[in-house]
Amino acid sequence: MSHLHIPDGVIPPVWLVLGFVGAAILLALAIVRTRREDINNKLPRLSVICAFMLLAMSVPLGFLPTHLNLTVLAGILLGPWLGIIAVFVVNLILALLGHGGITVVGLNTLVVGSEAILGYHLFKALYQRLCPVIAVATATALALLFSMSLMIAVVGLTQVEPAIGLHHQHNNHHLSLEEGHEVEPPGEISLVRFAHIVLPIGLVGIILETTVTSLLVSYLWKVKPDLIDIVNNKEGRTEGKEGLTR
Repeated sequence: MSHLHIPDGVIPPVWLVLGFVGAAILLALAIVRTRREDINNKLPRLSVICAFMLLAMSVPLGFLPTHLNLTVLAGILLGPWLGIIAVFVVNLILALLGHGGITVVGLNTLVVGSEAILGYHLFKALYQRLCPVIAVATATALALLFSMSLMIAVVGLTQVEPAIGLHHQHNNHHLSLEEGHEVEPPGEISLVRFAHIVLPIGLVGIILETTVTSLLVSYLWKVKPDLIDIVNNKEGRTEGKEGLTR
């Protein structure tokens, strides 16, 4: 949803370098942290989640020029660090398929990855105070709002022509942002206009993704709660404490 659909050669090099440096630091932290976990048990789950994210981010919603990300779902099921790795892998594959530029992978990893990190920690803070469905819905909505704001901020800071970010292409079909009208050509959309167009569409997308994520997590919570990273870690700590007391 907050994925930057910006081709190569548009964003100033300094921002691209900063994006890759930030993404590299985040990935290095993720690799260090995941080495301490039972990574072998989570690799199959990581592969499946990456496949789901890749499918969701490749298919437009039809009536909206946007797509689901499922990154909050990735954060909740994998944890924030494996969630970041999943985001990077998916963004890299999408860039290789022409879904955004290769040089924008760093910035996209930071923007989209914020959903996995923030969504996980919000859910962790809320799931014991609220019922799981409300906790997931709140965490997802807030994380997506933050990442959408971050995307708009990136467009503003990099001084990219906002119209470029509005030209989504899926399966070589150009999508229109306003029913019956093509998007205004580059050079005619200000940042304020860009925000006015993106926010209503983004809010509808947030509602849809929040609904999908809430339903999936609430279902898994009932049938296989150990797939949820927070529950799995809690059970692991409990077993460890029991082992120490024996």
